[in-house]
Amino acid sequence: MPLKTLVAAWEDTAPDGKGRPKYLRLSEAFTRCIQDGTFAPGGQLPGETEIAAALPIGLSTVQKGLSRLVEQGLIVRHRKRGSFIADARHQVPEVHVYRFRDSETGDWKMPYTRVVDIQRLPTAESGPLLIGFEAEQVIRIDRLVWVTGSQPAFGTMYLRCDHAEALLSRPLEELHGISYHRMLWEQFQIRTARVRHEARADLLSRQACQHLDLAAPHVGMIWDAHEHDSQDRLQLIQRFELPRGHRPMELVEGKPGF
Repeated sequence: MPLKTLVAAWEDTAPDGKGRPKYLRLSEAFTRCIQDGTFAPGGQLPGETEIAAALPIGLSTVQKGLSRLVEQGLIVRHRKRGSFIADARHQVPEVHVYRFRDSETGDWKMPYTRVVDIQRLPTAESGPLLIGFEAEQVIRIDRLVWVTGSQPAFGTMYLRCDHAEALLSRPLEELHGISYHRMLWEQFQIRTARVRHEARADLLSRQACQHLDLAAPHVGMIWDAHEHDSQDRLQLIQRFELPRGHRPMELVEGKPGF
C-alpha cells in the first residue's frame, strides 16, 4: 500500500483537524483510503514505524489509530504479520452454535474469520478437552473471529484428521471465512445433531493473549462447544476465548442444517 496515498488522505483532514486528536485523523485517513478502494480488502498495511515516519505523529498515536480501526471492524491486526484490511470474502456464510446481534436492531451480525495457524497435534497435549475424539491426533485451527464494530475473539477448531488433513497443505489465506460445518456436510455428509456447551471465566491461553494483544495473565470467558453427529460421535470442537468487555455472544443450543 503506497504511503503517499495515506499522506494525501491525512492532509485532506487538515481543514477539520484543528483541536482534534491525531489518532482520529489517522483512522479517518485510513477509512477514506479503504472506502474509495485505494486500499484493497485483504491488503497489508504499512508497518507502524513506517506510518509514524511518514506523518507528523508518534508511534503510540499510530497504534491508537489502528486500534480504533480494529474496533470498527475495518482492519485485523496480527502481532507477527502486521495489519490487514478486512475482506468481505472472509465473512462466514452461516453460523451454527454461536452468534452476535446488533445491540440496536437485534439483527444477526455475520462474523469475519482469519486463520492464524493450523497444525496436527496429539490429543494428549490438550488434556481432557479432546478425549471424546478417541483418536491419537487431531487438526487444530486457530482463528480470529470478529464482527464490525467489535474487537476480535480468539477461536480454535478441532477436527478429525481424516476430515481436515487436506487443509494442512493449503495457504492460510485460502482458509479465511471457511464454514467447516458446510465442509463436513458437502465432503463427508456429516451433520451436527447435538451440541454440548461449557462456559466459564478463566485465564485465556497464551495463544489468545498473543493474537489479541493482551497482557497475560488475562481472565476472560472460555466457551467450548462439543458437536456430535446423529450417531453421537464427536466430530468437531469449537473453543472461543473472549477478553473482558467483549461484545456478548449468544450460544445456540441447536440449529437445523449442517
